[in-house]
Amino acid sequence: MRTELEFSPVMIAILFLAFMGISFFMGMLVHSAFVHEDKKNLKRDSKKAWVLSMTAGTGITGWMFLYGYYINFFN
Repeated sequence: MRTELEFSPVMIAILFLAFMGISFFMGMLVHSAFVHEDKKNLKRDSKKAWVLSMTAGTGITGWMFLYGYYINFFN
């Protein structure tokens, strides 16, 4: 049994899928808050608002993953 890898390919795939899933739902939360609550002048099907929200969701999730990795392994 090989134990020299810190991350196996299956673990990387699961982390990537988890990251994408969490990013999508975080973007949905940002989108609903941004379009339905804060900006009344944006259309609900605005592509600009959708891209901005998904980018914000990816940024928030990326920060959470990197911060968690830092706290667990470098602190």
